[in-house]
Amino acid sequence: MGLNELGAFAVDGRVPAEHVDARREEDVVEAIRDANARRVALVLWGGGTRIGIGDAPARYDVALDLRGLRGVVDHQPGDLTVTVRAGTTLAELSAALAAHRQWWPVEAAHPERATVGGTIASAADGPSRYRYLHVRDHVIGVHAVLGDGTLTRAGGRVVKNVTGYDLSRLYSGTFGTLCAIVEATLKLTPLPERSETLIAESGDRASAVRLARDLVRLRLPLDALAVASGSPARALGSSAAHAVLVRLAGNAAAVERLRRELASRAPVTREVDATVWQVLADAPADADVSLRATWPPALAMDVDAGDAVLYVGLETAHLLAPLDARRIAELRAGAERREGALVVERAPSELRRSVGTWGTPRVPAAVAQRLRDAFDPNGVLAPGRVP
Repeated sequence: MGLNELGAFAVDGRVPAEHVDARREEDVVEAIRDANARRVALVLWGGGTRIGIGDAPARYDVALDLRGLRGVVDHQPGDLTVTVRAGTTLAELSAALAAHRQWWPVEAAHPERATVGGTIASAADGPSRYRYLHVRDHVIGVHAVLGDGTLTRAGGRVVKNVTGYDLSRLYSGTFGTLCAIVEATLKLTPLPERSETLIAESGDRASAVRLARDLVRLRLPLDALAVASGSPARALGSSAAHAVLVRLAGNAAAVERLRRELASRAPVTREVDATVWQVLADAPADADVSLRATWPPALAMDVDAGDAVLYVGLETAHLLAPLDARRIAELRAGAERREGALVVERAPSELRRSVGTWGTPRVPAAVAQRLRDAFDPNGVLAPGRVP
């Protein structure tokens, strides 16, 4: 592979010297063992939709491409489980499950490119989190290769199969720094018989957020809930600066009942196409600047920062407007005072370096180091990307 082609695998301006195209589990084992023996560092690649999240790698010699590791290994429709290779895209997985009216309840940016392994490793969020919570809650087991090339298995292929510490949950959110996920067994859910998306538009952000939080307090079984402000609202076709999106899903009678109840309590009666949810999920991945703020639902926080997607009920905000270092520091301090966090997911390199990607580490440095020493003793897997 020439230098120009290797440039496609650059991370924060750093270009690897080598590219390895893995097609089998054994290819991943061999590549990581070789990197460990040579004491070179590699970065794992899937669809690249979240590769920009993290600090610049301290060392970067090899791009290990996992996209060739794809396909369904085993699907048990009666048990609502499926085992897939990590390079399988979310779109491919959805297509394979659709014939059985099932889906993996995880919505992430650009499913035609996003891979199962990358989605788990980066703990991707999206509209489905309102009802289905974290991506790790729908992972039963994984095959993963550690930094010394050891192939490990955690969990299993049936729902009730976890004893001891669940490493499948540990791997989610480690961004490829502890292991390379090569296969995953996932917990599925039936596709709803009917789904509707309703919208309420507002020229006032505070009113839109207040309406969304009022809907949470009603404790109705909503499927998704979000507030879009600025450019994300315009991308939905909203005529106002702010839009509240509500998704209802279930059997036809339940959806109709929910719609009537909402109509009696809130101005969210105009129906829009379901594709608006993918527009919201894609927005943080397509923005030049994307900050992700989270905080506990019990502790309110003001995140008025222009263009944004706010997942109400989860208290997660994706802030997409350019902000200076001072404003980012203010928002991060506010989130951390509420036991939350603000991560700079996308930003110009100079701004990212000045404010830091992660903020105050959630895991004590000593604990994080012990984990790295156990899983990747020679610092082969994306060193420096996660504190």
